[in-house]
Amino acid sequence: MYYWFFKLFNNIKSEHEAKELARSELESLFGKVEPIYNFFEILKETPLSKFTSSNLRIQDYITHELPYGKIQGYWGTSDKITGLSKLVKRLSYTREIYLVGSSVKAPEYLTVEIFPEGVLGKNFHYFQTDNLFCFRFITHQYFIEKSEYISKLSRNENEVERNVEVLFSHLMKNIYRIPASSTLSIGKRLPDYFAIREEPSLYLTHYFHPYKGKFHPKMVRALLNYICPHCQGTVLDNFAGSGTLLVEASLLGLNSIGVEINPLSVLMSNVKCNSLRMDISELKREIDQYFEKIKEGIGRYKNREEKQLQFSKNSAINFDTIEKQSGELAPKIKNHINKNEVIIKVLIGKELLGGVGNKEIRDFLLLALSGTISDVARRTKEEFLDVFQERVNNLYLRLFLFQRLNATLKINLGSSKTYEGDARNISYIDSESIEGIVNSPPYSVALDYIKNDYPQLVLLGLTNSIERLKMNIMGNPRINYSKGLFQRIKEEPNHLIGSETAQRVVKYLLANGREQAGLRSLKFFLDMQRALKEMYRVMKRESRAGIVIGNNHFMVKNEYIEVPNDKVILEIAENIGFNREKWIGRELEKSSEGNIREETIIILKK
Repeated sequence: MYYWFFKLFNNIKSEHEAKELARSELESLFGKVEPIYNFFEILKETPLSKFTSSNLRIQDYITHELPYGKIQGYWGTSDKITGLSKLVKRLSYTREIYLVGSSVKAPEYLTVEIFPEGVLGKNFHYFQTDNLFCFRFITHQYFIEKSEYISKLSRNENEVERNVEVLFSHLMKNIYRIPASSTLSIGKRLPDYFAIREEPSLYLTHYFHPYKGKFHPKMVRALLNYICPHCQGTVLDNFAGSGTLLVEASLLGLNSIGVEINPLSVLMSNVKCNSLRMDISELKREIDQYFEKIKEGIGRYKNREEKQLQFSKNSAINFDTIEKQSGELAPKIKNHINKNEVIIKVLIGKELLGGVGNKEIRDFLLLALSGTISDVARRTKEEFLDVFQERVNNLYLRLFLFQRLNATLKINLGSSKTYEGDARNISYIDSESIEGIVNSPPYSVALDYIKNDYPQLVLLGLTNSIERLKMNIMGNPRINYSKGLFQRIKEEPNHLIGSETAQRVVKYLLANGREQAGLRSLKFFLDMQRALKEMYRVMKRESRAGIVIGNNHFMVKNEYIEVPNDKVILEIAENIGFNREKWIGRELEKSSEGNIREETIIILKK
């Protein structure tokens, strides 16, 4: 008999995450588990009590940075040791795994069989007494999350390498260390940041570009573990957004497909995943050459403006064309960027990307240029080139950091591809080819995604028609519809939506002075019906889909009326043929748009 004890992270935000998500992923990957309400209770009992003597003191490790809330962890048993590597690599809400049992083999030899990727003293160690052993494993999620602090504090490759070693030794050597106060602003060291009870969500490539309404990475990883516990197959996010799910799938070793209607989001998703595989030395060489050309190009433009003498020199830049483009684009983005010199420099940077031969590196630099546009729109007093170089260096160091982490973690990355397309029609994905789906559709009419990306889309020419994109994107709160839309539902059979709740809500809003709110909600429900039909078509039989959705609120007669998007989507899904498997409510800390304070995770099964 082997005993397993799973200690949760101490930065979990809500009780439902420990109660629902942590347990769901454990039972999907491991098997039946029971909650641990207080580790003190199980430390008194066999087998852990065997390791609490004064010379072993396993209690010091188990009680170090205990989770908050009612549930501190889970425990289970097995008659053999299987799947340990998968648990260490994939678990999201579990920080440490304790495995207790006996073996005729010495622990150091047993480790080669059960966790060949492990590095003693970095991501595991063990205790031994009589004929019993107790292994302590640190999950990948811990190192990946805490790497965000390395990114914040490291200025170059040498500091990254040094700080990676600090991270790997932290939970082995620093459990008795008294950390500095989290409010201390000067003098903190890297281990002090590791002790802060917060949940980093912009680690590694998740940081690569600003995006409003991001997925919650830890939750996404747990849902993937529940929905697709096997390493085979392909998972889908047909509302890919900034690519959070696709990055997490890659880090779990799962292949993934994304679909996204916004071309900037497509770029984000592909760069975030593909760049994890890049040749770092080639990337650095291309970055250096690119910035040499930009500095030269900007210098040549300044000389041209000041009518300075210039020697004849081959140049990839047509300044007359750039000035013409700048004049055409400036009025369109004046509310975002009102300095012509910034627009010129962006266009020079874009033009010179044509000289970068490697497409993945070219896309990496294009995304960095897009992020710089967002930065300079806020940091108006800083020089464009300084901001651009700072951003590219930051992104480069994150990739360098991942490769240094992965020298120990040995993550076998999954492949990912995001297509520019419409969730309502994904005919290019074969029927019954998808192992599982996790997505977060627009919360009806809560966020204007195009508004947030507008200057980048315009300056970088990522779409031929922003107006068409605005009309086609689902849940756009700024689009007005005619009453003819509502006439469709009155004239056609009720199965047009397949939800009595949807029809009731729409009719109520229309009858009480909120015409556009009603029509926008109706359009969203119709669009979701089409998207759900496509999801059902591409999913394999017995596979699952996880949908994260929030409910909108509209002011009607001086009070907020809730539009139950979650209930409507479930009704539509069941009408299509899905079965409801789980319904998890979670509180939000991130959004006041549409008065959304909670969201629902709906697990469907085909």
